[in-house]
Amino acid sequence: MEDHEMKRKGVLSLLVIALILGGLALFYFSYYGSGDETQTAFQESAGTEVKDLDDKSSDAIKGDGQPLQPATSQEQPAEVSVNKIVESQTMKVEEDECQKMKKDLMDFFAYLDKQDYIKESELNEDTFTHFKKIINTLALDPPTPAGESLKYDTIIKNIYHFYRVLGLRDLKLVLMILRNEADTMEVNLALFYRWLMSGEKCDQKELLPVSADTLYRYAGFLVNSIGGRACLFRRDIRLRLLLNYYCILIVHEADKRKMNSFGIDITPFLEPLAEEIENYQLLYFRKEYAGKLIDLKNYYLKKRRIS
Repeated sequence: MEDHEMKRKGVLSLLVIALILGGLALFYFSYYGSGDETQTAFQESAGTEVKDLDDKSSDAIKGDGQPLQPATSQEQPAEVSVNKIVESQTMKVEEDECQKMKKDLMDFFAYLDKQDYIKESELNEDTFTHFKKIINTLALDPPTPAGESLKYDTIIKNIYHFYRVLGLRDLKLVLMILRNEADTMEVNLALFYRWLMSGEKCDQKELLPVSADTLYRYAGFLVNSIGGRACLFRRDIRLRLLLNYYCILIVHEADKRKMNSFGIDITPFLEPLAEEIENYQLLYFRKEYAGKLIDLKNYYLKKRRIS
């Protein structure tokens, strides 16, 4: 009886060992592949094919022009190569995004050039060139986004800021575009916001260059000052809600980067704006906007509890 039990245990042990060896063999061949293969299963799982990469990225990945091989003690670890692949792909995605944004911006201004109301304004130059001049003019004299209660003349300057800085002709041009392109304003403002916030990731020198501080000051001005808020309340409700939303996001980014130099507190505006946006049916992405604002509200509540 004991001999029979020992034999049974011996057979089971052999089966277990065979299963382990079989598993190791399966892992080896599925991971490294056969000698004729030019691509490992690990590369396939990463979603990377050597033939789809450009020459520069391919050289960085393959080194000596050969497909990646299993790492040895003298070779580069596989995870380092994977990091290079991910890094290369990330840079390519960012470059593609920047190029797409540039194209979309130029397409927008090319579209404006063809509109009758733009032709009637007699700019004597294309709208892109003219808007670069407008932005440069605005950047030279940014408003004061806070502290109006301390200085009466700051309130007056902020109320008439755009009239003083731009002049009547350019101000009318901007308002005319906002009025005529109201139906596509949700898409266009999203495009401009992404471009303005792209920072160093995209080269902004050629297309509408705006410094982070200038952007922050104008966003804070529209959200936080009497003059800025009065300016927004004179606009169409859809435009007012969208501008408020994006200005709040800009001030939030400045706060995260320790660039909120005027100490603007956006928390009182978050919940009321979220509620107003969610109830406005003409905004296609109103649920997303409102959700983002509530996320910001929770972020600042948590931040205050921690501090």
